[in-house]
This record gives sequence, structure tokens and C-alpha cells, in this order.
Amino acid sequence: MKKWCMIPIILSLLMMVLVSPAIAAGTELMTLFSIRITVIEKGIEYEWEYDSPSQYEFEKGDRVMKGPQAKEEMEKILRVLQLDEQEDVNNYVKRLKESHFPELDRIDIRFMNGEGELYTWVWDS
Repeated sequence: MKKWCMIPIILSLLMMVLVSPAIAAGTELMTLFSIRITVIEKGIEYEWEYDSPSQYEFEKGDRVMKGPQAKEEMEKILRVLQLDEQEDVNNYVKRLKESHFPELDRIDIRFMNGEGELYTWVWDS
């Protein structure tokens, strides 16, 4: 009888391990409801989108990517930005200029966390 009582506990622990959120660039994407990052440089618009649990999209000008390629692009930009709810927009501008966008014109970053709190950063040159 004691063996049968342990099975639900073991299964519960196993599910917690298998279903735990993935971490990308220091940000737990699975706990975020959505994220939108828009960068404009020399008239070209770049846009990264994520919607929980696994909807990814990346746009560069007229070119649109979805799925694993878009997820990879989202992870790259998150490594650059190192999103933090308390961060100043000027630090994001600096990181973007130092990494891939030296002639940055505009950024617009919006994300809603798992608690439904919306964070927004906007910068124009």
C-alpha cells in the first residue's frame, strides 16, 4: 500500500522537472506574458515578438520569421539587452549601439510579466 501512495508524489516531482520553464538570456520567457521589441536604424525596422507560451516572430524590414529561427533571434536580442524591470532606457540604447545598431534611431520595448505588469521603454534619437 505504501508503494502506491508514493507513485503520485514521484509523478508530481517528475512533472515539475519536465515542465519547468526554459531560461533564455537570463529572462524566463515562460513567465512572461508577452514581449515586443522594436528597433529602427537607418529607416529599417526590426521587430521581435514573443507571446506565452511559445509564439515567436522576428521581422527585419519586409522579411518575417516565425518558429525556431524567430526564437533564436529573440534570445540574441535578449542577451544584448539584458532586460530588467528597473533598467534605464539609456542603458538599452548603449547596449544596442555597442552590439548591432551603431546608428540607432529609435527603440520601443514593451513587456508584460506573468503578474500582468506592463513595462515600457521608448527612446528617439
